[in-house]
Amino acid sequence: MSGEATLSFRITISFLSLVILLMFTPSHLIYAQSSTEQLPFLTQKESIKILSPVTTQNATVGKDLLISGQSSDDDVKNCSVSVIVNDIRPYQNAFARGIKGLDDFSRWEFVLSNNYTHVIEGMNKITAKLLCESAPTRWYSVSVNGIPNLSNVQIVPPQSSPIQSVQRSNVSETNLSNIEESGNNNTSLLVSILAQKNPIARGDIQNTTITVTDSAKRPITNAEINGKLIYPGNNFEKEFVGKTDYNGMFIYSWTIGKKGDVGPLTVEVDASSQGYQSSFITNSFDIVDSSEALKDNSTLGGNLDIQDSTLGGNLDLDIQNSELDFVVAGDYGCDSKTRQTIKDMEEQDTDLAFALGDLSEVKNPNCFFDIVSKLDNNDRFKITLGEADTDSNKARSSSRFSDFVRHFDLESPFYSFDYKNVHFLAMSTGKSLFVPYANGSEQYNFISNDLRNAANNSGIDWIIVYGYRPFFTSPTIHPGTEVLRETYSPLFEKYGVDLVITSHNHNYQRSYPLVHNVEDSREPLIKDVNTSYYSMPGVPIYVGVGTAGNNLYDFRGQAPFMVSQFSETGFLHVNITKTEQNLLTGSFYNVGTGNYDDRFIIVKSKSE
Repeated sequence: MSGEATLSFRITISFLSLVILLMFTPSHLIYAQSSTEQLPFLTQKESIKILSPVTTQNATVGKDLLISGQSSDDDVKNCSVSVIVNDIRPYQNAFARGIKGLDDFSRWEFVLSNNYTHVIEGMNKITAKLLCESAPTRWYSVSVNGIPNLSNVQIVPPQSSPIQSVQRSNVSETNLSNIEESGNNNTSLLVSILAQKNPIARGDIQNTTITVTDSAKRPITNAEINGKLIYPGNNFEKEFVGKTDYNGMFIYSWTIGKKGDVGPLTVEVDASSQGYQSSFITNSFDIVDSSEALKDNSTLGGNLDIQDSTLGGNLDLDIQNSELDFVVAGDYGCDSKTRQTIKDMEEQDTDLAFALGDLSEVKNPNCFFDIVSKLDNNDRFKITLGEADTDSNKARSSSRFSDFVRHFDLESPFYSFDYKNVHFLAMSTGKSLFVPYANGSEQYNFISNDLRNAANNSGIDWIIVYGYRPFFTSPTIHPGTEVLRETYSPLFEKYGVDLVITSHNHNYQRSYPLVHNVEDSREPLIKDVNTSYYSMPGVPIYVGVGTAGNNLYDFRGQAPFMVSQFSETGFLHVNITKTEQNLLTGSFYNVGTGNYDDRFIIVKSKSE
């Protein structure tokens, strides 16, 4: 081949190579750019989906609706699922239903019920939210069609006059319990009124529970309550309004004036709800002088003066007969707020002090040991371990678990002891992986035997359980623990546990006395609807006190079985007094204000 031909051939080959290179280079660059842009999204693998109901499905107006779904969560990711319906805030916590336990939201459920909102006629938007610490928030929505509840569509009969209703309802029961029967059809409302005290002294607090049901005794939620108090001698009247809760109840509390006439105080209530005939009911209780009230209401024994807790009043007890005084809180952290909480605990000069887990959020617990050093003397400081503390189950390891076990000289993370006439039981519910607490575990067997022995001990008047994970809670960051409810609540009731104190949620919550609901442990039965005074309830009151100093959690609603809840730093102060009766008084001390924001009293007879 000639040199000219060879050069021409080389030029042609070079040109073709350049063309080929130019043809492929842009696509490659575009692909590389696209891949770079997609990389962040490839790392975002979290997802959530609503499986039931599905879009276009019909749902009955006013009826409970089960919403269920799945997500990419598991038992080790720190994710949570919440639900919102028709954009009515706040989001409501769903319940984990994954096979790996209470932190596994790979499967989840939420029951839409009237204590949050209800299905309306027409389209209803349901949105589920997956919130994880390490990934962006994910949402998934469906829309269901609300159809009328035909069983409730009936002609409403003419409303009876108030005078006729009063005449029909003039049937009195003990302690101001009165029921209005306005017919046998299911458009009638049955209304009852229950006063906590009868008679009651001037200057005392009265709690009146109004309950509204239909003719089949099913509770009516969100019934409108219009009430009036007519004082003795018709010298003063006071009106009040409200709505019934999920249990068909509305509790009205007020202070009887220290001045004024003694005699019968009349309570009038007009209850109404859409689709029902309104019902009017009236009854009365007696106002007496304080000396007369003490004679008739002698169940308290000793000296007791209670002022309205919303005013931050003082609590005066018969200290001479005090058997025990202790303070308790959980979720301490290690900062100025925690130090102030500890300082205020020290100033109470109590017999015992308790720490309910998550004792130190830092790996080295020396800071916690330092700030509680004044309380931690003469074996009066008691602990239980939380999730942040249970990173092992080896007493001789280099873990926080071993540091706490050694420092507080614990033979086991779950234990019990007696102090005078009180039996205390410490549960270890930080991480079941390291210290199991399910039925059949070593801890379960210990607790079952321990409670049986305490219940049969004639020298024990009170049984108090304390631990970390909550059994029941209002909607907030951490849900109640199903395994604990279903495993231990029946035991608590069987053996007469009086008080269960936990933490984990960084806020304060107090329940009514609660009975385990075998059909749905998430919806316990309320034994006593009084808000602060309980005479021999026979079942536990559950108190959450994760308020020692860590950042506080907001609430997303209030559960119908919770009496009191708020987000404040402080501790529960419990006093046990033994006079003619056994008296337990619990008060939440607010570190920020120095006031007692919540109080409750449990009274038991000596023979119980």
